[in-house]
Amino acid sequence: MLQAVCVLFAAAAFDARPWLDDLRQLTSEISAHYANLDWAVEHRRMDLPKLREDTEARLRAATSEQEARAALQRFVDVFGDGHLTIEWPKPEAPSATPPASSLCARLGYRRPSSPGIDFSQVAGFTPLGAEPFPHGLLRLGRRTVGVLRIALFSERSSPEVCEDVVREMRLDTSAPCDSTCADSIDLASANRLTAEIDRRARELRTRGATAILVDITRNGGGSNWVEAPPRALSRVPLSEPRLAFLRHPHWTPQLEQKLKDVETDLQAGRGPRATLEEAAARLRRGISATREPCDRSGVWVTGKLGCAMLVSDVLFTDGLVAHAAPGAFAGLASRTTLFHPLLYAYTESADRLPLYVIVDRHTWSAAEYFAAILQDNRAAVVAGELTGGAGCGYTDGGIPAVLTNSGAKVRLPDCVRLRRDGSDEVAGVTPDLLVPWAEWESPFTKADKLVRALVREQAKLRKPGKQE
Repeated sequence: MLQAVCVLFAAAAFDARPWLDDLRQLTSEISAHYANLDWAVEHRRMDLPKLREDTEARLRAATSEQEARAALQRFVDVFGDGHLTIEWPKPEAPSATPPASSLCARLGYRRPSSPGIDFSQVAGFTPLGAEPFPHGLLRLGRRTVGVLRIALFSERSSPEVCEDVVREMRLDTSAPCDSTCADSIDLASANRLTAEIDRRARELRTRGATAILVDITRNGGGSNWVEAPPRALSRVPLSEPRLAFLRHPHWTPQLEQKLKDVETDLQAGRGPRATLEEAAARLRRGISATREPCDRSGVWVTGKLGCAMLVSDVLFTDGLVAHAAPGAFAGLASRTTLFHPLLYAYTESADRLPLYVIVDRHTWSAAEYFAAILQDNRAAVVAGELTGGAGCGYTDGGIPAVLTNSGAKVRLPDCVRLRRDGSDEVAGVTPDLLVPWAEWESPFTKADKLVRALVREQAKLRKPGKQE
């Protein structure tokens, strides 16, 4: 009896009204600038009015802050979007570790700890090297393939490479390093890592590999450097997918800066004028679209979007053209605006080995881009399981949102990478060759299942009428 009274007292004492206000703010933020809302409503057929009503009911029934948090967390989790997150405030704790002493550590260079497929227990595997990209040879039936592990698509994933760059640049490691300094270190590190991927791919070929298996399982994403590795490995030039962005003021200055770069070259009479003029016209159209109002708040009542929030006919994922060869647009102020991968040093070549890309449910974000662009250009066979589903994330820091009552920070993606078939990459990358992994499986059984699936695939290719 006493326990029941205590529960009733706690329920009466807890005020859910501020949490209901947070929910109303959260739904407002989502309808105003959540880039994957169209996909959730039109393709996933999510019933947003029911989701709102159910969450309101959970909040009204909550007897504590923990239960209220759980209700809002569940609301966010239902979207299944790796870039739609809610971060709850935590009390500040004193730092348990002294500040990083090396320049690279201060800049955030850290080696990723996520392991990939463990081939070490599989018969026929020979390791050849470790960090930054562990690699080796794997016997698949009558063929030998090279294995290349990429744990994270970030130039800051190799402190050792950074230290080499800092030494060669003769930087004072005790001096402050501003954004220009950090950018120069990042770019030099990125180019070294790209060269290392190319070197290891060539080494695997020299040692007898007839294809390369790129393991990006448990790869959580990374940075823009992801634009370079697929191009350093692919046998075909890679065309970029379309990028959709929000009709929102957040995108106005970004597009205006791109237009400024293009107009600088037009005014100076540099570059391919027709390409620049067409890009400028699209950017002006895009800038105008970011200023158009689009009220979709009614979706939480009617389930209907009301207006189109996404603009998909202006940008490609990495610029204003779908493809440009290395060295293109030399001398232009808008060089990387037109095609951002040109920031990095890489080569294109038809004389490369066929590719397999291995993914799993823990492959996210930039790693999904790596798999998707190779798959969409028919430059690789993707094997494994459906990826996590994060797609495009945040541009220029994203659009911040803090819930008034709880102080929770909400992050919502402001862009959409569109696949070749027009689908949203947030749906995940579906492998060409599905491997039936279970979460509870041991590292050995996971590797063994993959090897068996690849051997069966190779056997199919050797049948009459098939080509390897």
